[in-house]
Amino acid sequence: MKSNEKYGMKSKKLLRILKISNIYGGLLSLLIVGAYLFFTIGFPGTFRYLPIQAVLLPPGIILVTVFSYLHLSYYGKASDEVVCPISIGVIITLMCLSPGLIIIALFVIPALRYGDILPLLHPLFWIPFILGSIGIVLGILSIFAVLWINRIRKVPGELRLKLKRWKIKGLWPGIAILTLGVIIAGASVLSGPVGKTEVAYEVMLDTGTSEETTFFLPVPINESIGEVADVMNELKVVDGTADCKIVDTTHGKALEVHTKGKCTLSAKKERGYKGWEEGDGWLYSYNVSMLHGINKTKRGGTVYEVWVFSSTANTTLRIDLAMDDGTNNILSYISVGSTPTDPFTYEVPLKEGWQTVKLARRLLCYD
Repeated sequence: MKSNEKYGMKSKKLLRILKISNIYGGLLSLLIVGAYLFFTIGFPGTFRYLPIQAVLLPPGIILVTVFSYLHLSYYGKASDEVVCPISIGVIITLMCLSPGLIIIALFVIPALRYGDILPLLHPLFWIPFILGSIGIVLGILSIFAVLWINRIRKVPGELRLKLKRWKIKGLWPGIAILTLGVIIAGASVLSGPVGKTEVAYEVMLDTGTSEETTFFLPVPINESIGEVADVMNELKVVDGTADCKIVDTTHGKALEVHTKGKCTLSAKKERGYKGWEEGDGWLYSYNVSMLHGINKTKRGGTVYEVWVFSSTANTTLRIDLAMDDGTNNILSYISVGSTPTDPFTYEVPLKEGWQTVKLARRLLCYD
C-alpha cells in the first residue's frame, strides 16, 4: 500500500514537472519566434514568406502548448496512474530544448568563437542566458519524466477510446500548423535574406525668374531592357508647377520640363524583393541617359558627365537618382558643381543651351 502511495506521489510530481515544462517551453518558444519576426521585419535583409511565417508560427505554438496541457490534465484526471503519451512528451521536450539551445547558441558561441568574454559578464547577457538554461534543464527533466512514466510505453486502452473529444483532437491541427510554419521558416532562412528594392528619382529646378523655361534632363535607363526605367511613370510635381514628358533628343531620351520659378519633381517605385547577390546585380542594372562621358576621380570615385539643356541662362538644377537594394546598399547618382562661394554644391548653375553636368556616383553602405 505504501509502495503504491509512494509511486502515486512520485508520478504526480513528474506530471507537475511536465506541466511546468509545457507552459515554460511554450512561452519561451513564443518569445524566440516573436524576437525572430521583430528583427527580420525591423532590420534590412528580411527573409522570404515572412507574412506566412507570422501567420503560422505563433498560432501553432499557442495551439500546441494549450492542447498539450489539456492532454496532460485529461490523462491525469482519467487515470489512477499518471499517463503521458510519448508523442506529448516529445512535443514538450522539443518546446523547451529547441528555444533554450537557440538562445545559448546565439549568445555563447559568438563570444567563444571570437574570444570576447566581456559580453558574458554583462548583466543584460545573463537574462537570456538564464532563460535559455532553464529551458534546457526543463527539457532534460521532461525526457526523464516521460521515460519513467511510460515504462510500459503504452496509453491504457480505455483512455485511447476516449480521444474523440475536441480538446484532444485539437492537438494534431496545432502540430500540423506549427510544423508547416517551421518548414517554411527553415526553407526561407536557407534560401537567404532578401531586401525590398526601390528606385527614387528627384529633380529640383529654379529658373531664377518668372520667365517660362524649358529643360531637357537625363532620365534613368534600365539597361537590362534598354528602355526608360518605369519609375518615371510615377513622376509627380511635388512642389511648384511644371509640365513634363519623356522625349527623344539628339543626345538620347530626356525629360522635357516647362516651368516658371522653382519646382520639384519626384518619383519612387518599389521593385520587389531580391536576394543579396541578385540585389547587387540589380543595383548596377540602371544608368542615366544622355551620357557624355565617364571619369574616375583620384579618390576612386566615378563621375558621369551628362547632357542637359536650359532655354534661359542663370537657372539651377539638382538631380538625384538612387537605387536601394533593401539590405545594406544604396547606389546614387547626384549632380555636383561649384559656385564662387562654394566649391562643391549639389545645385548646379546652368547657362543657356546644351551643356554637360557632372553626376557623382557613390555607393552608400548602411546597417
